[in-house]
Amino acid sequence: MSKELATQYSFSDLEKMAAAIAASGLFGLRDSRQALGLMLLCQAEGLHPAVAARDYHIIEGKPALKSDAMLARFQAAGGRVEFLTYTDREVKARFSHPSGGSLEVSWTIEQAKTAHLTERIQKDGRPNMWQKYPRQMLRARVISEGIRSVYPGVLVGVYTLSLIH
Repeated sequence: MSKELATQYSFSDLEKMAAAIAASGLFGLRDSRQALGLMLLCQAEGLHPAVAARDYHIIEGKPALKSDAMLARFQAAGGRVEFLTYTDREVKARFSHPSGGSLEVSWTIEQAKTAHLTERIQKDGRPNMWQKYPRQMLRARVISEGIRSVYPGVLVGVYTLSLIH
């Protein structure tokens, strides 16, 4: 998508889109102000504002690029990933990029427990995603660390955190 098309929306248009996205509840964004903030971030990156709902979470009040979106950007920029271990106890992968070399990254459930990631409870009292989907959360940690280590330029300072509140 061209930057001209992605940045043609007025602030008023973005506010309306943010309200619609928040009201829909389809993307997990329940607050129109958070949706608007993400839309402005996407617009600044030359992306369509709706990409905000698809590619970002709000975690602990900060925009966080979803691990799938991060991996897609990495692969689109020539990066490769090979998952070596993929269980509820450990996820391990090898990341490589022509400009950044290669690195093997592993995250275990024990590391997550040591970092107190598995103990967090959502604000509404429900268990967090670490308790419900440990393998997917370990995968997100591995992706974030691997890409930041091998080719951080693909993220250009975007905050990444693999917690779901």
